[in-house]
Amino acid sequence: MKAVVDTNVVAYYLLDTQPHVEECQRFWKRIAEVAAPASWQAEILSVLWMAVRTKVITSDESLTKLQAAARLGIQAIPVRQLWRGALIRSIRSGISPYDILFVELAIRRRMKLATFDAQLLRTFPDVAKRPSAIF
Repeated sequence: MKAVVDTNVVAYYLLDTQPHVEECQRFWKRIAEVAAPASWQAEILSVLWMAVRTKVITSDESLTKLQAAARLGIQAIPVRQLWRGALIRSIRSGISPYDILFVELAIRRRMKLATFDAQLLRTFPDVAKRPSAIF
């Protein structure tokens, strides 16, 4: 199975975030191929930085989790390949282009988007699915 993965699925997995961690673990065990806009890399850096600032994890743990993120094998798609369609879709939906980049990639690749984002799940129900609904 292939899917586009939202950064929140990566973050909840890496940070063992309840109540989502078990669903994320099952997703990562079963998924064969994942892709995301290259912006996911900056987003996960920000998530890990914030986790250190709020003392959820230590600085050393953040570096370990960054290595774990790299091992997930997420194919990073350049934002420039997606930005025109993402801008149009963002204007029409009223949803941030940061989030719509993931939707745009999923639509172009004819794949599902694994996400916990309630607005994406509601607005794009044919594309956006919780990780447990991908399989």
